[in-house]
Amino acid sequence: MVSKRLKIRAKNEGTLVLDARGLSLHVDGDEAMRARIEVAQQSGRRVAVSVLTPLEVRRTGEAAKRLQFLLSRFDVKPVNDAVTDAAAKLLDASGLDGHECLVDALVVATAALCTPPVLLVTSDKSHIPALCKAAEELPGSPRVKIVNV
Repeated sequence: MVSKRLKIRAKNEGTLVLDARGLSLHVDGDEAMRARIEVAQQSGRRVAVSVLTPLEVRRTGEAAKRLQFLLSRFDVKPVNDAVTDAAAKLLDASGLDGHECLVDALVVATAALCTPPVLLVTSDKSHIPALCKAAEELPGSPRVKIVNV
């Protein structure tokens, strides 16, 4: 008798994207952030960060080791042509300055290109909301919902 193994595939229920504040809270052991990430993962949601985000959250010593461990469990998204093109469109549509808002635009562009529905964890209440609103004007009208921390 041949035994058939069932392959269990995690359903993809969207993406939870962490900006610098979200990742920073998690690295620093914030229990609410840990729980939020755990719930997201258990529900099939991918957890992602822009490759730029760890640069904003640099740590030393044991905290640096914890950061590297956590990043190994997340989907670290590269900054490629699609992301930079989307970020430029976000800056244009929102009217925000590229010099001041470049990293935020790249993070929101990264989120906008993730598998929906997308939740973006941030503490920013000025640039990120404007960029998320502008994302709705990108092809496919991606919606990036903000989760304030």
